[in-house]
Amino acid sequence: MTSPPPRDAPGIAAASDPDYDTRPPFEGRLRGALARAIKPVAQRGLRMALGMVGYMTRGQAGTPPPLVPGDPRIRRILVVRVDLLGDTVLSTPAVRALRRGYPSARIDMLVQPAMTGVLRGDPDLADVIGYNPHIWRSPSAWFQPRTWIAGYAMLRRLRGKHFDLAISVSGDIGSILTRLTNAQRRVGYTGEAYRGFLTDPVPGARYRAHQHEVRYVLRLAEAAGGIAAPEDARPWLRVDAEARRQVTALLRQGRHQLDVPGPVITMHAGARNGQAKRWPPAHLAALADQLVEELGALVVLTGAPHEKPLADEVARLAHVPLLNLAGGTTIPQLVALLAESAVVVSGDSGPMHIACAVGARVVALHGPTDPDLSGPTAPDAIVLRHRLWCAPCYDASATAECRFGNPVCMKALAPRMVFAAVRRQLQRHERQEAAMPNQDEMYVAAAPHP
Repeated sequence: MTSPPPRDAPGIAAASDPDYDTRPPFEGRLRGALARAIKPVAQRGLRMALGMVGYMTRGQAGTPPPLVPGDPRIRRILVVRVDLLGDTVLSTPAVRALRRGYPSARIDMLVQPAMTGVLRGDPDLADVIGYNPHIWRSPSAWFQPRTWIAGYAMLRRLRGKHFDLAISVSGDIGSILTRLTNAQRRVGYTGEAYRGFLTDPVPGARYRAHQHEVRYVLRLAEAAGGIAAPEDARPWLRVDAEARRQVTALLRQGRHQLDVPGPVITMHAGARNGQAKRWPPAHLAALADQLVEELGALVVLTGAPHEKPLADEVARLAHVPLLNLAGGTTIPQLVALLAESAVVVSGDSGPMHIACAVGARVVALHGPTDPDLSGPTAPDAIVLRHRLWCAPCYDASATAECRFGNPVCMKALAPRMVFAAVRRQLQRHERQEAAMPNQDEMYVAAAPHP
């Protein structure tokens, strides 16, 4: 009987995930090149057209006085962040800064519908509004009545709240939404907004300065009258008590079924914003084998419903039983699961940022993305990456895909290297557990305000 190849062997990812490192066909490369050439031209045309609309409807001319903390005229605030899960989490420090600046104001946040659960119970938010404006990017959506009905209903809802201040943290589309609210003051980056759509434009744009995403949103909050504090370098999330009880029951059942007494180690295989950010399934499986065989760990796989096939592939390749919860948890349950985990292993993803925000020990795997811009915010997180000549390569103009069809920057992170980092984090976790009182009735809460 032929023994299987070593899990660190080159090319093992290709056998389990053929699309992971296969060069796109010529037609695909040609379409991509045309799209990259046409997109900037179309964007410039749209910017000119909407800029004219913004200029003609800008209202009162002139520069308004700077927004200052405690302005009694600012009673209702909207923060617009209609991006991915991690972006939503990384925007919560800006909400805290706004709460300090306007302690008596009502603050709402507009996010994509799937992201509302991650903000459940946030004491600084009065309402979390779910809407997906990206459906308008599809030409077919313009011909569907339900798109217009839903858009009109959202427009009425936003205008009915009579916001005094709206902050765009979602680029061009965020500037459109803030303009549609009819808020008296509208804040956003000049380089990410259509002309005339903002009343208080802030010079710059994302990635023009080498700064973390948290700092990017905090700068906008400060320009809007928010007050930042040192603890805002890291987001904090509240864990829903009912979701925690549900997750505790799932983990207890998993331990019983799999007969593993060791620590809970959660692994997230997916990455919504690009395939090149994923660690190979075979590597994840090899790590799971080592964690179970050497540490007796309860290894849990997470993922959104569309990532379940990826998690299933990891479970199939592993030689040990795993608790595969991919596609089977709500966002509040995912938050609770990550809070219950001794260590979380993930690429640059939303769950990685949630793990940092609930105090979990994190091992983050970075390849095409720069950890200085989007890396973990937990000060004790371990970031693993190889400094290749082509990495980091992600520039936010499209999803993170390897231009060579072979993301070596991620594949070269060997399972044994990640295992060593997990053991180091476990040692920190055990020392912390030994020094803390009984935590059975405690849960992670939002950081208190000074």
